Amino acid sequence: MPESTPPAHRVLIVGAGFGGLSCARKLARQPGIEVTIVDRHPYQVFAPLLYQVATGGLPEDDIAYSVRAAVPGASFRRGDVVKINAEAKTVRLGDGAVLPWDELVLAVGSTGTTFGIPGVAEYAMQMKTIQQARAIRHRLLQTYEDVELGRRPKEALRVVVVGGGPTGVEISGAVAELQRAMRREFADLHGLASVTLIEAGPRLLPSFTEKSSAHAKAELEQLGVVVKVDSAVDRMYPTDVHLTSGDVLTAGTIVWAAGVAAPADWKDLGATDRANRLEVSPTLQLGDDIWVIGDIAHVAGADGRPLPMVASVAMQMGRYVARAITRRLAGEPLKPFAYKDKGQMATIGRRRAVVEMPSGLKLHGTPAWFAWLGLHVFYLAGGRQRVSVIADWFWNYVAWGVGPRRTVID
Repeated sequence: MPESTPPAHRVLIVGAGFGGLSCARKLARQPGIEVTIVDRHPYQVFAPLLYQVATGGLPEDDIAYSVRAAVPGASFRRGDVVKINAEAKTVRLGDGAVLPWDELVLAVGSTGTTFGIPGVAEYAMQMKTIQQARAIRHRLLQTYEDVELGRRPKEALRVVVVGGGPTGVEISGAVAELQRAMRREFADLHGLASVTLIEAGPRLLPSFTEKSSAHAKAELEQLGVVVKVDSAVDRMYPTDVHLTSGDVLTAGTIVWAAGVAAPADWKDLGATDRANRLEVSPTLQLGDDIWVIGDIAHVAGADGRPLPMVASVAMQMGRYVARAITRRLAGEPLKPFAYKDKGQMATIGRRRAVVEMPSGLKLHGTPAWFAWLGLHVFYLAGGRQRVSVIADWFWNYVAWGVGPRRTVID
């Protein structure tokens, strides 16, 4: 009788972000491995461009891509994981379904953190999901209609962004450019709209060099953004941001971009740091069969500090875990994970960006902006999305103020 085919090695990946999909793509090509991805959404969100959805620069379907289409050869199960049974090697979903696994990869990403500041959770808008970005866009655009019709005070056109990292810098610049574009449609409201960026530390983009930080601040101020450094938020109310200095900023839209943390749901799996990240082994493991990657993993870099919660780290971790699982199935020893720094970049507006490479190369202005455009188009998941984003960016560049940014859907 012919020999029976051994059962496939089941790898269950929780989370369809950069790390989870990078791992799934590499494993799905390996014979004898069965890959299943679990996520609450059936699409991957290209998070670095969420701010463009929030400011109307791109339609949301340009940055969302079907998980099923993204990884041919892998299975997808929509749902929320509510319990992990490490002994039985199963996970239970919110709908009661139980999924078995031989290897479990946790790649659940991060969520916004309020640092316990009173009023932030209730009154500030965050930008971690398509739904949140859509809500910001609606607020920004609908406010013009409301102020024009007298339904809201003129001060409602003021925007406050809290957090001077890349996300805060990018959305501040995009809001400033949006406000310039809206002058064409609401000429009577010219001069009433403003955006203020608040950073608790001494400078913007603290992970960048001081020169790049200063350049970003100068570029934002040229766009009309009021930048306040050394300004920590004390508390918030529906239309007021209180600073520890005693200053009070009134705004109709408050965007919180001051930090992220791993979801607290997974803290009982092991020791965690202040950002709820699980402390894992050098091979990104909790025990033998559970792997942790991306924003939920606490891993020290070459400088001894935890690796940043950014897409490049998550993707490298995902590919590493895929190789590690393959090596282990082949009986080969595992090597510790080593992150290769690919540099960092942040865009400020059209032809305004900063790029820093590990080689020491630094780009500012138009060259940096083109480098930022090229990298983001390259990493978009689908060919249709790449073409659509390029077309939208080109149209916004030559006909600023016309396009998806004008759409308000109640």
